[in-house]
Amino acid sequence: MRKFTAALLAVSLVPFLFQNAVRAGSLEAKGGEIVAQILTNPAAFFYEFQQDLEWTTPLPPGSWGGVQLGIFPVLLPMGYANLSGKLRLHPEGRWFPGMPQVDVYGGYWKMLLADMAVKQSDDITSADFHGQYVGLTLTTSVSPKVRLFGGWKYARVRANLQLSKQQDIFGTKVDSFSSGLEDHFLVAGIEYPTGLNKWWTMQFNYGLTQELISAKLGWSGQYFDLGLNVYPEGVLVIHPTWNFHVYF
Repeated sequence: MRKFTAALLAVSLVPFLFQNAVRAGSLEAKGGEIVAQILTNPAAFFYEFQQDLEWTTPLPPGSWGGVQLGIFPVLLPMGYANLSGKLRLHPEGRWFPGMPQVDVYGGYWKMLLADMAVKQSDDITSADFHGQYVGLTLTTSVSPKVRLFGGWKYARVRANLQLSKQQDIFGTKVDSFSSGLEDHFLVAGIEYPTGLNKWWTMQFNYGLTQELISAKLGWSGQYFDLGLNVYPEGVLVIHPTWNFHVYF
């Protein structure tokens, strides 16, 4: 159970470890508060990390496809084995002037740490944490250096845990939870290149059913993406992200 608890809270507790003059008692209290928030809606918490790996920005004009691996915080330290892909269906302006670029994308992840915890702990009967997403993006140029993009995304997450007996995690009693989240999202953003294979992006996501709101400021290079994701209603409001991609 300790390994699963560490995986669940590793990212959550990092910001508090660096606060000035934090006392052990206040850290424990904060840990209990975080656990309580997670258990209120586990799937929503784990979906925040799915959004960290989601690849919803448009392909560069000269590429027809690509693959991406989410590294931080999804693979390390959360243990999300993941892979995303993107395919261009139509380049901008090919059929007629003003016709936007059309990309489709999707991805899948599964928390390997949860599977390992089931095998190594007698306290955990079962644990299943996984998710997937698909979507479509339309992109059009508004100037030689600026492109606007927008589209639709469907996302789904499952977070299920069953313990053999009740456990105490930072003062919260836990024996099981079964939670899911799925929604259709509107995505809108802007892209601004700063050099060869270098560009900034800013995007906003809105869930039509759950009314989840998020925003991302990202910098992309030839192989890596760096970003800051903002979840106003999340357990952790700001997530720094680092992803690896290859374009074709």
